[in-house]
Amino acid sequence: NDFTGTLPATLGTLSYLTGFYAYDNSFSGPIPEELGLVESLEILSLHSNKFSGTVPESLYNLRELQRLFISNNAVTGTLSNR
Repeated sequence: NDFTGTLPATLGTLSYLTGFYAYDNSFSGPIPEELGLVESLEILSLHSNKFSGTVPESLYNLRELQRLFISNNAVTGTLSNR
């Protein structure tokens, strides 16, 4: 695929979403803070895009999250073992 643009904040309203796969595209901009509202999210695959900024703090609230793939982007900062 070669999808472009930013991810919409409305992704945070998908309350039953367990996996979100948007890897290997050309999405850009920040990773939406609202993704941290999807409490059922188990897998978040955003690698190999053009995301920038920092990893949203809200992702630390995702108790069901088992896999987070964000490599090959332009995000900065560090992840902690919270």
